[in-house]
Amino acid sequence: MARSSDSARLGRASVLADRGRFRVEPNPRVGCVLVAKGGVVGEGWHAFWGGPHAEAMALQRAGRKARGATAYVTLEPCAHHGKTPPCADALVRAGVREVVYAHPDPNPLTAGKGPSRLKAAGVRVRRARAPSGLLEPYRKHLGRRRPWVIAKWAMTLDGKIAARGGDSKWVTSDEARRWAHRNLRAHADAILVGAGTVRADDPALTNRARGRQPLRVVVCGRRPLPKRARVLGPGSLLAVPKGFRAPPGAEAVVCGAAGRVDVRRLLAALHARGIRRLLVEGGAGILGAFLDAGVVDQVAVFLGQKVVGGALGLTPVGGRGKPRMSSAPAIRDAIFHRFGGDLLVEGYLG
Repeated sequence: MARSSDSARLGRASVLADRGRFRVEPNPRVGCVLVAKGGVVGEGWHAFWGGPHAEAMALQRAGRKARGATAYVTLEPCAHHGKTPPCADALVRAGVREVVYAHPDPNPLTAGKGPSRLKAAGVRVRRARAPSGLLEPYRKHLGRRRPWVIAKWAMTLDGKIAARGGDSKWVTSDEARRWAHRNLRAHADAILVGAGTVRADDPALTNRARGRQPLRVVVCGRRPLPKRARVLGPGSLLAVPKGFRAPPGAEAVVCGAAGRVDVRRLLAALHARGIRRLLVEGGAGILGAFLDAGVVDQVAVFLGQKVVGGALGLTPVGGRGKPRMSSAPAIRDAIFHRFGGDLLVEGYLG
């Protein structure tokens, strides 16, 4: 039987879970509240992709106070070892007396295993109601054999990514770019750009924040890449059409023909390599191709406080585009960040 306090505790856990929005996908957003002797002794949430789960953070904060506590969790604790150890085992080791969870895991490969392990260890397990919106992106992505795709670009107030001469440094402030490294590149398994971006900007595609370095992916067409491009070398991958001559020593995967890479074949190849979170940074042709293919899950758009003007200024998204405004998808659950005069808009797409 549900207790009157369940709703309030799980409501708080849901608020905590939402702090992971746009950082944890394709994992679900999860929050956890530990309660002992009528008071909260620890709180946690899944903060970023590949990071500790909500239960682990709450247990770490509670320390010895977790023994005999009740854990309120928005999603059933996991029982499998992925990027982090099983949460069900951590709850048992900590001596938690009871677990109250709101939603079963919709993944059929794991559903029910966590509660079963907890019960086998003598932990009481109950279900109670809580809002279900936290699981929408996770449910949608289950069963897809491709990474979670984040499209990111920066543009001026008049929608340009570069001046008419091609100069693009810099559209946004140092603060905005540092944020992008900490919150986007640092939590991506791979970063992807097109060969045109490599020729124009010679990016390194490295993560200058703390954490591991992502795989650097370059989508190639017919033209060869510069031999001394900074992106080439260990930790990089070229996505190429059949017949493309990759530079000596470069790792390449064939994902298309007739001088073009097929986006869906590329995503399948990255998924097979264990890439689950992909950051697509441009250029306009690449962003357009991903949007035209309908495979963008999330967008992060930086708006710099500049006006370039000119009919020849470059715009951020190419491709075919939509024939009518009524057919253009709108982002959902948008949030906004300010960096001085710059603005970031994040939201789900599709």
